[in-house]
Amino acid sequence: MRIQIPALALLASFFACTVSKDNTATPGELQTRIARLETGIRNAEAVRAVKRLQFAYGHYSEMGLWHDFADLFDDGGTGHYPSGELGKEGIRKLFLEEVGHGKLGLDGGRLYAHFMLQPVVTLEEDGYTAHGRWRVLAMMGTYGESALWAGGVYENKYTGEGGIWKIRDLHYYSQYRGNYEQPGWTVDGETAPIHYTPAGAGNPVPDITDSLPPSGSPLSLTELSKRLGELTERARRLNDEDAVTNLQNIYGYYTDRKMWDDVADLFAGDGTLHLGSRGIYAGRKSIRSALEQYGPQGLRRGELNEHIQLQIIVSVAPDGWTARARGTEFVMSGVPGESGRLGENIFENEYTRENGAWKIASMRLYPRLSTDYDRGWAKDANAEPGPSRDFPPDRPPAETYRSFPDFQIPAFHFTNPATGNPPRYPPDGTAIIGDPAIPQLGKASSDTLPAAATVEELASRIAETERLLKISLAYSASENLAGAYGYYLDEFLWDETADLFALDARRDLSSIGVETGRENIRKSLKSRYPGEKSKDFFTAHQLIQPVIHVAPDGLSAKMRVRLFQLGGASGKSGFWLAGVYETSTILENGAWKFRTMDLDYTWTADYRAGWTRIEDNSKGIIDTPFPEIRDLPFHYLNPVTKRKPPLFVP
Repeated sequence: MRIQIPALALLASFFACTVSKDNTATPGELQTRIARLETGIRNAEAVRAVKRLQFAYGHYSEMGLWHDFADLFDDGGTGHYPSGELGKEGIRKLFLEEVGHGKLGLDGGRLYAHFMLQPVVTLEEDGYTAHGRWRVLAMMGTYGESALWAGGVYENKYTGEGGIWKIRDLHYYSQYRGNYEQPGWTVDGETAPIHYTPAGAGNPVPDITDSLPPSGSPLSLTELSKRLGELTERARRLNDEDAVTNLQNIYGYYTDRKMWDDVADLFAGDGTLHLGSRGIYAGRKSIRSALEQYGPQGLRRGELNEHIQLQIIVSVAPDGWTARARGTEFVMSGVPGESGRLGENIFENEYTRENGAWKIASMRLYPRLSTDYDRGWAKDANAEPGPSRDFPPDRPPAETYRSFPDFQIPAFHFTNPATGNPPRYPPDGTAIIGDPAIPQLGKASSDTLPAAATVEELASRIAETERLLKISLAYSASENLAGAYGYYLDEFLWDETADLFALDARRDLSSIGVETGRENIRKSLKSRYPGEKSKDFFTAHQLIQPVIHVAPDGLSAKMRVRLFQLGGASGKSGFWLAGVYETSTILENGAWKFRTMDLDYTWTADYRAGWTRIEDNSKGIIDTPFPEIRDLPFHYLNPVTKRKPPLFVP
C-alpha cells in the first residue's frame, strides 16, 4: 500500500524542528524528516508535471502534432469533446483526420490556436491522482474563408506513476463561440463542475492524517547526506523553474508599457534577440536599440501594446545554470485613429544564471499571426517584415520564417512529457523551423557537498531544503488562488469567492473602493451582485501571467497577475476588459489565502469597435483611465538591475 504525506500537511512539522530541537535530534528522526521531504518534493513536482502536460496539450494542438497530442492520454484515458466521448486512439484518429486532413501539421492558411490558461491544480491524498481546471481561448479558421472564436473550461483528471503524468479524463465545457464578424459571442454557458473548495485551492497538496510508515533500516550520516543532497537539487530546480517563469512574465509586463530600458536589462550582456525575419540583435545595447522600431519608450495616449505571456513550459538544466522555455505571446496593439492589431508569437528562449540572477540569453520570437483587428484572420494576414533600415540587425535571420497564412512549426526544445520521446513531426520535415534535435541542457553538478560531519550539520541542511520546498508550494498555491478567484467570479459564487480571503484581508478595487475583512468582502459581493447569473450572459475573468515572489520563510507571498476579461450577452455586443492585480497571499490555518488585493483597470472596449476608436470606448462597462495612460503599481524591482518602476509599491 502506498501511503503519501503531502508536503503542505507537513509544514508545521517541518518547522517544529527548530535549530534548538535539532541539537538533540537523533539520526532516526532526521531520517524520517528526509523521508517526508522526499514525499513532499515528489508531490510538488507532480503539480508542476500536470501543468506541463496541459500546456503541451495546447502547443501540440496548435502545431497539429496529433500523435504527441494523443500520447498525452493514458491508455485508458477518455476525452469528452463536443463530438462525443473518445478513447486515446479515437482522439488520435479524430484530430488526425478531421483537423489534420490525414496528416501531421496543418494545411496552409489554417489556424488552430488553443491557449491553455488559468490552472487550478490539486493533488489527491494518494499522491498519484490530480485534478486540474483550465480555460481555453481558441482562434480557429481558414484564410480566405472563416475566422472563429471558441472558449470554455476544462475539468480534467490526471494519473501519475513513476513521476510520469498523463491525462485520464478530459472534459470540455463550451462557454462561448462565434464567427469573428459577429458583434459579440454566442453563449453556450455549459456548467462545468468545480473540483476544488476554497481551502483546497489554497492547499494544492491536501492534509491527511495517515502517519508516515517506517523509513527503513537506519542509514549513516554519509548515506543520509547523499539522499538529502539529491532532494535539495530537486527543490532548487523547482525554485529555478519559478524564477524563469517570473522573468518571462515580467518581460511581458514591461513590454506592455514599452519600458524598453527594463526590457533590455533582462538580457544577459551577450544575449541575443531573434526577431523572426527582421534579424538578430546581439548584446544588450543592440537589443535596446532594436526595441525602438516598435516606437519610443513609454505609451502615448490611447496606445495599447498588450503582450500576454501564455502556457510557458520551462526546462531547467540539471546543473542549474541554464534553462529553456517555450511559450505563446498573444498581442493586442494599436493607436487612436488607426485599426488595432491582433497577433501571436511563439517563443523558444534560452536563459542563463549570472551572479545569482536569471537572465535571457537568447529570445527567439516566431511570429505566427498578425492581423488587422477590424478584418480578422480570414481576411487579413500581414507577412513578417524583413530587416529594418533604421534599426539594422547585427546578423541576418538564422532561418527563413513564414507567418500565417503559411504554416511552419518552430522546433520544440522538450520531449513529450508523457512518453519522454522527441516530437513526431511531419515526416517530410518541410514545415520545421529551427533545430528539431532536443538540446542537451548540461549535466548535474559534480560539486556536491561533502557528507555532514555531525547530526547538527545534517539537521541544518534539512531545514534549508524544507524551506526551499515551502517556497515552491507557496508559488503553486498562490497561482491556484488567482485562478480560483476568477472562476468563482464567473459563476457568481460569492461565498466561495469571499472564502479565498484571509480573515483580516483588504480588497481595493478601483471601481468599488476599499473593503476590509473577509465578512465585509462577502457582504459587498452579495449586495453588489444580487440574484443569479443570466443563462444568456457570460464573462470570463481570466487571471493569468503571474509574477510571484515568496518570502524567504515561505509563509507569505506577493503576486502580480493580469486580468484579461471578455464577455457579453448572447447575440449582442461583446466586450474586452483588462487590468492588473497586485496582491499578497498568506498561509492561514493550513491553507493559502489572499491577504491584500489591489485591482487597477487599464482599458475596456466594445468587441466589434476595438480599442483604437476612443470615442466608441468612452462609455465602457466599467470606468477605466483609458485612453489616458497611468502608471501601474509594481511590487518588484527589475530582477536584474534592481531599477525601481515608476510606481513601486513593495
